Amino acid sequence: MRILKSILSGPDTPAPMSDMDMLRAIAAGDMQAFEQLHRKYFPKLMHFARRITDSAEVAEEVANDVLLTVWKTADRFEGRSKPSTWIFGIAYRMSIKQRQKLGLRKGDVELDETLIGDDADVAEQVAISADLMKAMQQLKPELRAVVELTYYNGYLYTEIAEILDCPVGTVKTRMMTARSQLRGMLSDHDRSGDQNEVA
Repeated sequence: MRILKSILSGPDTPAPMSDMDMLRAIAAGDMQAFEQLHRKYFPKLMHFARRITDSAEVAEEVANDVLLTVWKTADRFEGRSKPSTWIFGIAYRMSIKQRQKLGLRKGDVELDETLIGDDADVAEQVAISADLMKAMQQLKPELRAVVELTYYNGYLYTEIAEILDCPVGTVKTRMMTARSQLRGMLSDHDRSGDQNEVA
């Protein structure tokens, strides 16, 4: 049976590890564990950093730098939070630093292909996605990070507080502010769309 599993999975395919096991192995210099962690986190980190920096190019750089930092400092992870919380905390600080280096420039809206499903009107979904992306870009980075971590990464407020290094109450306040601002921006857009339809 073991031989069959080995044949099916291939000799070079390592068994899936938990995040904690991956960090322990990385701390011991295990390159296969790092490759596994890289495959798991790189797309998520790219997505998160792109939301903060408004740049796919910078986001790729941030994601690579975060994973390099994990490779170099995995032995310093103390296990007081989930590994993913620690990793996203590094990503948040690096994204904010990169954003500050870039200034507050406004870039083109990048559509998120994952938001577009197969069974609905694609044109309408693209328009909704574009409106949401435009509204998200108008939020301050710290508000955008809370929305991103909550809705796109599924973190709890307590985990977000650890990632952003702030009290849970601050996370809640930022989320309320973000929701209020997004609601205002999107309803303004709806009103202007209605006026255009009438005219």
